[in-house]
Amino acid sequence: MKKNIIIAIAAAMLTAGTTVCHAQTQQKPQTEQQQEPVYEQDKVDKRAEFTGSMLQFMMQNLKFPKEAEKAGASGTVRVHFIVEKDGTLTDVKVPDSVHPALDAEGIRMVKAMPKWQPAQLKGKAVRSKMMLAIPFRLK
Repeated sequence: MKKNIIIAIAAAMLTAGTTVCHAQTQQKPQTEQQQEPVYEQDKVDKRAEFTGSMLQFMMQNLKFPKEAEKAGASGTVRVHFIVEKDGTLTDVKVPDSVHPALDAEGIRMVKAMPKWQPAQLKGKAVRSKMMLAIPFRLK
């Protein structure tokens, strides 16, 4: 009897795990916020701003990847993202790769940032495109 219960529980867990994995790979529908227009920084009344000191945040959080260091890679990673109306950052990407490890570190750092102050247009928060240039230099 105990063996049957254990087998049934294990089978249920495997089935549930498969269902969860399958559900996570499906595309999520766009939220209402993501359907609104995204403005360029020169088209808004007030640009989106990082909350606090960007320099301090970068100094505390940026790590030079060992893989890039071993390869002697350096350069400026340009991370593009959207500042949502609530200040969260979405669609974080590096369109022009410098080095895979440096690109990944730039993306990781931007995703770790606290909420920003969103851009403003006619007194209302709007979604806006941003680009952050992150220099990686070997000493």
